Amino acid sequence: MSNKLNLSAVERYSKAFASKVCDEFFAENSNITGKQILSLSNIQQVNMLTIKALFDKWQADTQRLRSPYFDFNTNEVQQALKSFMNTVSQHISVKREHFEPLLIDSVGETLVLILEPQTFYKELMRDLPNFRFSQENIVPLTKYILINKDVLPKLADKLNGQEFVFANQAMTWLEEMPLTIENKDIYLAQFAEKVAIPEELVPSKISPPDNQASKSFFDFEVANITQQRVETHLPKVEPVVERIVEVTPIGQKQEAIFDRKVESVTAKVSEPIVEKAAPKEPDDVRLNDKLAGEQKTLNDHAQSNKSVLDYHQNSRIEGITGAISLNQRFLFTNNLFGGNIQAFSHALEELELCKDFSEAKELILKKYVPRYMWDITGAEAEEFIDIIKRRFN
Repeated sequence: MSNKLNLSAVERYSKAFASKVCDEFFAENSNITGKQILSLSNIQQVNMLTIKALFDKWQADTQRLRSPYFDFNTNEVQQALKSFMNTVSQHISVKREHFEPLLIDSVGETLVLILEPQTFYKELMRDLPNFRFSQENIVPLTKYILINKDVLPKLADKLNGQEFVFANQAMTWLEEMPLTIENKDIYLAQFAEKVAIPEELVPSKISPPDNQASKSFFDFEVANITQQRVETHLPKVEPVVERIVEVTPIGQKQEAIFDRKVESVTAKVSEPIVEKAAPKEPDDVRLNDKLAGEQKTLNDHAQSNKSVLDYHQNSRIEGITGAISLNQRFLFTNNLFGGNIQAFSHALEELELCKDFSEAKELILKKYVPRYMWDITGAEAEEFIDIIKRRFN
């Protein structure tokens, strides 16, 4: 996802929407089948992207069946494998704990496809096999995309007879291509029928069509004008600031330790700033005696703090996700994964399954560095790799 979208709002809404849908379905069902997925949500695009996610999992499972001890390229094995996987695909049955994460991702991807289709298609380019844009790679994807679906055919026309181009070239074409976002409000209204769209996600809240029709001019415009008039005549409330100041024994004023703002609940005149001086010590307490009585020197504190910091930075962690702060999550998502929350979450899941740091590092270098064009010596990449290293320390 791009930085234009509120990433945290997209993620929160996707979880809320998926939770509501799953609560309703799994209240009466223990598993969900393929046919049920196709009619699960009132937004068909969400259903189709969920099927696509399931297909991707199915393909990954097929690859795990391969073994270096057998020839999987012979026609007999290929036919048998295809027949087996086709049979399995007719018996889709997913429990809620495995299905809900797929639905969360699909909701988020659909929102991006509606609000910023260019961003959606860039992520699609990054996920192409071998990072190659070709007719062979994109044709299977077209059946899953129902909204703003004319983008892939237009990009395919630019191949102009070439067998393939690398995905970064396709992304350049995408940036040059004028995109028209179709029926955005209609699709968002469909989402709002299930879970209200927050204002932080879109400029204005989208409500279901029936509710929109019943709204009156006098319910909102007149109320807004009245509210503005009331607020105009309200006295301005200033926070009361209490400043605590430390004063040295010889009376020299130091900088304020901190300012504490106390928000007033009712309107009142701001009180003057109160400066409270620390109690003056007896004259017989000399500065040298005071300094000599300190238990730790400044250097001792620095060394102690450094030791504690080194310990926490290098100590082993039990899980990657839990060790990443909210700020780091936004930093890594935006700077390492093109703003795509789902891609970032999938990367953490894959790295968590690695046997050791060597395997995790190889995955990073072979998959994520070329796909997202990381600066491997950059601060974000180094910080991310350090966290992964602690997981396998």
